[in-house]
Amino acid sequence: MRSRVSAILGSFVTSAALVLTLPGAAHAAQGTFEYHKQPGSILEILNNPVDNRCYNIGDARGAADNGTNRYAELYSAPGCRGDVVQTLDPGTGVDWIEFQGVKFTR
Repeated sequence: MRSRVSAILGSFVTSAALVLTLPGAAHAAQGTFEYHKQPGSILEILNNPVDNRCYNIGDARGAADNGTNRYAELYSAPGCRGDVVQTLDPGTGVDWIEFQGVKFTR
């Protein structure tokens, strides 16, 4: 009986350790981010973008709309380097902006 209790207890401890050490799921913004890519002012849409991930946009010029529940940090250079050109609050947009990378934060 003692070895059965030890086996059950050992299994429980192992399961608990695995749950505590596994990485959590990535969090994502809810909603869409819309922008216009050049040349041609082509409408592009990011659906439910992942938090703190840099999205290389390329040459974005024109209107941008942050329909997510996160802040959208717009960067002047690819790789979310360079200056933050503007931060769009959740649910806001601009009529004209130029940027090359975007990252979503809480």
